[in-house]
Amino acid sequence: MQMNTRKGFCHRIIALAVVAGLCSILGTAAWAQQRATSFGTEVKGDWSLETGSGVLFSNMRSKTLDGYTLVPASITASLKLDDPSDDEGWWRGYSEFAFRPYGMAVTHGPESRIVGLDFGPRYNFVQPGWRLVPFVGAMVGFGFANTQDYPTATTPRGLGQDFCFEFTVNLGVRYDINDTWYVRLMAEYVHFSNAGLSEPARQNRAIDAIGPQLSVGCRF
Repeated sequence: MQMNTRKGFCHRIIALAVVAGLCSILGTAAWAQQRATSFGTEVKGDWSLETGSGVLFSNMRSKTLDGYTLVPASITASLKLDDPSDDEGWWRGYSEFAFRPYGMAVTHGPESRIVGLDFGPRYNFVQPGWRLVPFVGAMVGFGFANTQDYPTATTPRGLGQDFCFEFTVNLGVRYDINDTWYVRLMAEYVHFSNAGLSEPARQNRAIDAIGPQLSVGCRF
């Protein structure tokens, strides 16, 4: 009788251990699935591709008398560099590195077009389950414009020469439609300058412009 009681007790312990193990496995699987659903494509090595356009207005500080209106169109390829940490603060997020070839139609200004390439980092602020992802970024690069001739050395127009350097700062928000598609709305400040390479023959006149841009992208 006592032996049967011990066997029954052992069987109950084994059964409880099996149930606990199954619950643990199922719980881990559910957590992993929830994490994948909540975090979407926040996986290291993930690429995204997007295209967009907008409008940029100048001049905020440069000495150029001609105000510019630029209409940019671009294709951006971004590579995720890390995954979000387990921190719960507002700074929780991940980094990307972006490459962006662009073309800008100059609808108002001495030039008529600028084409180039820029690249740089972006940081995304991510919270579990959020579809809205705020971000900040900065890029450097170069461009080529069809700079207009100068009537005289004392009456400069435009950028001074075709080749110029570029620096941008941007911030905004990304909306994740699903794990593949998203839209991005950002405000961007852009600076074009030849860093004095055209001087003394032609004065280095910069463009400082700011404006909104909207893009749509996908991950793969």
